[in-house]
Amino acid sequence: MKELLRIVHGRVDDIGEGELHDYNVEIYEGDILYIQGVEDSGIRTLAKVFAGDCALKGGSLFLNGKKVEDYDRGTAYYYQIYTITAEGDLVETLSVAENLEAVRHLPFSLRPYDRKKTERKVNEYLKMEQLDIRADEEPWMLSQTNRKKLSILKAGMHGARLVILDATHGYYEGKEAKEICDLIRRTNEEGITFVILSRYYTLFAEIANRIQVLSGGIDLKEWGRADERIRHRLRRPAGGTKTTEADKTKIPSLTESTGHFLGMYDYEWEMEDGIWHYLSFVRRQNPIFWEKEVGAHIPRQGESFCKGTAVIPLNSGESLVENLDIADNLLLPIPHRAGRGPGGVIPLNIRRNVAGKFYRTTGIDPDRTQICDLNRIQRKILSIYRWELAHPEIMILESPYSGLTQEEIRALRAYLRGAAKRGIRILYFSKSPDDMREDCEKVILTQNGKNAKIATFSHFFPPHETEKIW
Repeated sequence: MKELLRIVHGRVDDIGEGELHDYNVEIYEGDILYIQGVEDSGIRTLAKVFAGDCALKGGSLFLNGKKVEDYDRGTAYYYQIYTITAEGDLVETLSVAENLEAVRHLPFSLRPYDRKKTERKVNEYLKMEQLDIRADEEPWMLSQTNRKKLSILKAGMHGARLVILDATHGYYEGKEAKEICDLIRRTNEEGITFVILSRYYTLFAEIANRIQVLSGGIDLKEWGRADERIRHRLRRPAGGTKTTEADKTKIPSLTESTGHFLGMYDYEWEMEDGIWHYLSFVRRQNPIFWEKEVGAHIPRQGESFCKGTAVIPLNSGESLVENLDIADNLLLPIPHRAGRGPGGVIPLNIRRNVAGKFYRTTGIDPDRTQICDLNRIQRKILSIYRWELAHPEIMILESPYSGLTQEEIRALRAYLRGAAKRGIRILYFSKSPDDMREDCEKVILTQNGKNAKIATFSHFFPPHETEKIW
């Protein structure tokens, strides 16, 4: 196989995105190379190196077998290397047609183009590629999935030989992930090589012919196609990230009773529609089923509590207020339940008791009083726990384990099982049936929000059946 790009003993430091230390990689024509990094792995720095936005401070970079001293964006363009960034490579002020077709002419010529002819051509192309997108739409109108598809098509139309797909941000599961995987496969068969960068396990690993783990800036391990053993390795931290005693949660063992868990799975649903939309649609389409099997109220769009039901969205950890301490974040959503005194001031003893119970329940170090003191999973747990103060009968969580390492999943699962033991029903929607296997005896199955039914997990998803879905 012809070598397209190689990095030997690559080193990058002091850019604030993670360092690279003695990093090595070879990329060959026809590859689909999946690179997964763990926390502090340097995966974001590697993405910048591939894009030409960050120069190596040590080591060597080779293109087509020749050493390149000053690799930058211009070099990448010359060698037909196209990067689909995590932030997005589409021009937001241009239409889909202009992003795909007209923009190719703009750098080289000022001659006008026929807009209607271009849109007609692009619409035919999009239909052929089975994309439900119109040529006159703008990128901001598209879902995350369609934006990624459009970027891949744009790379092909711009003559890319090597596409770097930065998937270090965002969540890719279920039908949307499969559609992107199918497009990558088709595009790869047309002669385009792919490198996919991710910070956690995704379905992209399933289509790769080579898989590399990046840890601490070093290429830790490399395999061929994924099997169950490799999937297990990819789902847990590689190389062992440092965990202090204060980071560990002293909460119920995973072998203890899990209480009442109920899963909700819909392969067809598009995540961009949001958890409130999905729940409302399922209740509207299946009213008798909803009352019998779920019986939960649904808060208004964007709100988290209504008559005994707490809805926790995917990005709940980002909703914490950074300039307030942990105690204030606990009390902020529901101050009326904490016994406000004159002038709306919450008495100090109530504030202290609420915070103290949070620390005892989660095992988080009481010395960590500020939001900035918490790590990612502790923020997630705090964002869920604060709704326990409203004494919900049921908590509905949107894809709670998405984007987490195996160690973080274990901590969150232990907390949720503790909440179940405290009498709270736990229902969560997920695009990955594997997430439910350890928790749920029963699963609500819907097809794009319709035809709801109850199935046991073992009946509907027998062992290893999830692999066949893809």
